Amino acid sequence: MDAWKGRNLIQPRIIEKSWIDSYNEWAKGRNQYLTFLIRVRDEKVVNKIIEIQNKLSTIPCVDPFPKEYLHITVKECGFLAESEEYKDNVLSGSLERIITQAQEILHAHSRFEVLLSKLNIFQDVVFIEIHDEGRIGVINRQLQSIQEIRKVEYDYLNLLPHISISQFQNKQQFNRLVRYLEELRETEFGAITVNHIELVNAQLSGRYPTLETIHTFKLR
Repeated sequence: MDAWKGRNLIQPRIIEKSWIDSYNEWAKGRNQYLTFLIRVRDEKVVNKIIEIQNKLSTIPCVDPFPKEYLHITVKECGFLAESEEYKDNVLSGSLERIITQAQEILHAHSRFEVLLSKLNIFQDVVFIEIHDEGRIGVINRQLQSIQEIRKVEYDYLNLLPHISISQFQNKQQFNRLVRYLEELRETEFGAITVNHIELVNAQLSGRYPTLETIHTFKLR
């Protein structure tokens, strides 16, 4: 997936109130989204991200994510629900089975390092690319074996590990943002060591999702 090549063709998706409202064709009013992820908490890395967010925020369309949201998605699972009304629902009663199976998968993995390097852009976010020698893709593929969770469009092989650092609040000077990202493209943010992966419940009712940890899986 080469998102960077398409940067000049992007029509940005605008977040006006909440993710439930702005992504309604996907969320369908549902608020709780289950995801495996890696939180980004290294102080030096976070400070560098905030520095870049502040630079980008001089452009009116940029809406930076709070530092509590910074993460690398490992595997999206689906919406936590009490029924199977929608095919991307995950029954809340299956959580314990999901955790047990994920524990077996993740226990086999040792901690690893990822490099945060280069800015990029999707239709809905500005992001930092993650370079991990394919480790996250391997974990994603293995987690797909859990029957209770859903396969999604951006699973392996379409997975591009990244950290979203900003969404868009309007279209003002969006082309200027793209040009500025071209200047900042080669920014280096450092490396982090991944020693655990979290299963979280992302609450989508606010302007920015809030991430509530359900279970933490330690790596060897």
